[in-house]
Amino acid sequence: MASKNYQPVERHSHSTVKVGDYLYMWGGLGSRVHYDVMEVYHLPTGTWDQKPTTGTPPPGTRAYSSVAIGKDIYYFGGRGVGGYHNSLHCFNVDSFKWRELSPSSSDHGPMMKACCGMISVHFDGEDYLVMIGGKGYSSINTPKQPDAQYSVYGRCNEIHYYRISSDQWISPVVTGDRPPPVYDFTLTPVTNNTAVMFGGDTNNGMIN
Repeated sequence: MASKNYQPVERHSHSTVKVGDYLYMWGGLGSRVHYDVMEVYHLPTGTWDQKPTTGTPPPGTRAYSSVAIGKDIYYFGGRGVGGYHNSLHCFNVDSFKWRELSPSSSDHGPMMKACCGMISVHFDGEDYLVMIGGKGYSSINTPKQPDAQYSVYGRCNEIHYYRISSDQWISPVVTGDRPPPVYDFTLTPVTNNTAVMFGGDTNNGMIN
């Protein structure tokens, strides 16, 4: 379908991730439709293409979090048919195949949520994903993370690691000034193991 005449349909609440010379855009919401297709933009030629995928795509098609490590793009949580999710999926840009790493479930991992921050970090010779904050229905998620806070409005300040090599969720020991329950903030990597978090929506409104 690669054509200078092809354009993706209007949408919001999606994300676009760069790998090599391509941008990979998945999901989003438009005209009350949850999109579940992968759109690819070739930077050198300025052309869009919609490509078929195999495997099982994430159930959360909007307000999810995504980040690339090498040729793999990781997608966590979001909202879709059925509400909030906490599944973790991996999409390989060479094979165009989805893999479910952790299913959506209320009894393990982070709470089922959307609008959280996610980055990749590398330390002790291993790659990890880090998820912070977000919004969902904390009342249906058990068990809650020790020392994390959950507001009546659905916000949280959970911090979880996911060790990629062992497919394992980890609740780290958190020290210092933990942010309040928050969602819709920015989380920007600075080094292989640090990031800067700014702003967001809390119980007391927007913060800076």
